[in-house]
Amino acid sequence: MQWLINGQYLDVEAGAFRRGNITVDGGKIVKLGANGAPAKGDQVIDLKGAWLVPGLIDCHVHLTLPTDNCDYGNRTDAEVTLYAAKAVERTLLCGITTVRDVGGWNYVEMAIRAAVERGDYIGPRMVLAGRILSITTSGMDLYPGMYEIADGPDAVRAAARKQLAHGADLIKVMATGAVLSPESEDPRSIQYSLEELKAAVEIGEDNFKHVAAHAHACRGISNAVAAGCSSIEHGTYADEAALREMAAKGVFLVPTQCTLDGMLNDKAAMATMPPHQVDRMIESSKISAEMIRRAYELGVPIAMGTDAGTPGNHHGDNWQELIVMVRDGGLTPIDSIRAATVNAAKLIRRGDKLGQIKEGYFADIVAYARNPLDDIKAVSEVGFVMKNGEVYKNNFAG
Repeated sequence: MQWLINGQYLDVEAGAFRRGNITVDGGKIVKLGANGAPAKGDQVIDLKGAWLVPGLIDCHVHLTLPTDNCDYGNRTDAEVTLYAAKAVERTLLCGITTVRDVGGWNYVEMAIRAAVERGDYIGPRMVLAGRILSITTSGMDLYPGMYEIADGPDAVRAAARKQLAHGADLIKVMATGAVLSPESEDPRSIQYSLEELKAAVEIGEDNFKHVAAHAHACRGISNAVAAGCSSIEHGTYADEAALREMAAKGVFLVPTQCTLDGMLNDKAAMATMPPHQVDRMIESSKISAEMIRRAYELGVPIAMGTDAGTPGNHHGDNWQELIVMVRDGGLTPIDSIRAATVNAAKLIRRGDKLGQIKEGYFADIVAYARNPLDDIKAVSEVGFVMKNGEVYKNNFAG
């Protein structure tokens, strides 16, 4: 039995901190506000007035992509695996206790997940998509280990089944072009058709998995919503009609707005990027900031995602998206935290065990010395990380 004492924990649904001890047993929270004295042999962790929030969930990462440059293709699978093993450690220690990886590399991330679950490495819970389903595109040349090319509904069904056979927890599809793509590919272009998207959703839902749609262009977003995708990744050019449809159907927006900050803050990484990609990042970020604000106003459910793995957007700096959602997207600090906890848990279909500090939930808990509801920048000062009842970081000890 473990006791977390002298802290104040966030009731995410109420949007308020509560004073009281937390009792953990078997990796789960068994009692909140526990009174009495710990029994002999119990572990007591004094958090000295810290502010406790549920372990954060990042719904859009690429753990296998290096962030110091954009030369992704010239790496062996062994090199990718070694890099990803360190990336998952940095991710956990920054307070992200669960990630949804929406595009791995030749399935090495599946091996990393198994190693983390065995205890060979430390890292977050990992919800994995395997390879990204895509039309035939020049983007394949940049990301040869990440894309699964499938043209036409039948090929999409086969490709989706292939990801599930490799252990995927969701299916990721390309509804539109990408920003970090060759110059010949326009992020505003439509890629998968409505029929192809429906084929991916059919296989996903038949197997109790959700589908995430990479989508910048408005018509691609509308196609993904109509097809039954659970989330829109990026959503840059969504107009009001598309956002209203997302709100009505409960389709999540995963904005990934912090990608520009990451790029601009790492001049060396940015220098490796083709000029057209830098220009696209700057242009799209301005547009997406307004889109996020309007989505928030219209009640579109928002889940936190960083796109960690893009140049300068380092694994271990994932908390920056919470700050950017407040700064650029107009979210309140509590709604930014909800995007990274209860909302994210609902998106990945684990809302009954993750995303809240609640009895019966997994003991995934992060703590800060300052109140993040007063200043969201406090999330950059991670002082304590617990996942599944195991402490991985504790700056409050001693």
